[in-house]
Amino acid sequence: MHKWVAAALAASITVGLAPAFAAPDDASSRTATPAEQESFFDWYGARHAGRGLLRPQFNVIREEGKRGKRGKRRVTAIVDGPAQRAVLPLCRQPRAVYEYDPRASKETRWSESGPPQTLVWIHHAPQCGAQPDTPVRLFQPLAEMDILMLLQQYPSILGSARLLMAGNTSCAPSRSRGYRLTGLDRGKDGLPVLVFASDIAGEARVSVRRTRNELLPWSVACSGAR
Repeated sequence: MHKWVAAALAASITVGLAPAFAAPDDASSRTATPAEQESFFDWYGARHAGRGLLRPQFNVIREEGKRGKRGKRRVTAIVDGPAQRAVLPLCRQPRAVYEYDPRASKETRWSESGPPQTLVWIHHAPQCGAQPDTPVRLFQPLAEMDILMLLQQYPSILGSARLLMAGNTSCAPSRSRGYRLTGLDRGKDGLPVLVFASDIAGEARVSVRRTRNELLPWSVACSGAR
């Protein structure tokens, strides 16, 4: 295995290894195994020769099984590309998610899960620097100035949207909860949408209209805890 693969593997293995007392199949308590991680580096390196690989994030989840049985273990690897400066002070970063199939051949054991993603955030410096702890996912293309204004004004938009939540049966029970911005989307009516995750695992979608240089909430929709 190439030196860069070994170095990256060693760095990633240090993140979140299972405790000594964890059960072997307890997916919630550990990251991918060293063998699974090595398999990804070999597969990725064979397809992207000469391309630098930022340290991937490995995730392991246990899917819900039928009739109370344990679901299958799903292993994914997240690879973020270099951050790029958009209109100041907006940053963009590409992200790809790969999924592991232990039953497939070595050459096809990993495959891209879904289309490429884009993360956005605000960074007041000439270079974008490191990705923040909570970047925002761009679900649909939006104009860069619209993205920037949404990221700058979302706290005040959320505050005003809580008034709309009071009159919405799906949102009223959680309108006073804490919310974190997780995504930017576009509704069927063409309006930009702020996607929030609540502190009780629900989601709120707030569509926004622009009035001159001010963004105002237009409608809200909420989903319960998943």
